[in-house]
Amino acid sequence: MKIIATLIAITTAAQSSSAFVVGPRSNAMVTKATAPLQMGILDFFSEDARKAREEQKQQEVEEQERLQRQIMDRRRNPEKMEEYEAKVRVRRALRMAGEDDAAQTVDIYGEEDVKIQGIN
Repeated sequence: MKIIATLIAITTAAQSSSAFVVGPRSNAMVTKATAPLQMGILDFFSEDARKAREEQKQQEVEEQERLQRQIMDRRRNPEKMEEYEAKVRVRRALRMAGEDDAAQTVDIYGEEDVKIQGIN
């Protein structure tokens, strides 16, 4: 009799328990990722990452070449050299006066691109 009561208790508990039962799956919760996965360190070797690095490197080289052309042009042109030295003096005076923010706004190098014959 004890065995039958135990079996009835077990079957009743199993029917009412849903702890380990897989329920019906809802399609509303399933989403599809449209963006590619970002894997962190492994993205360094991807084709897109390589192209981005090469593009950034090329931009840095072009910027350095532009600045070098400006330096060479200043050295050949005494008027531009005097203008550059005056800007440096102003910036130094501002720094010595403790006005670092104002000194950072002084544009010493300029943004214009210089054409030098034989180099460009």
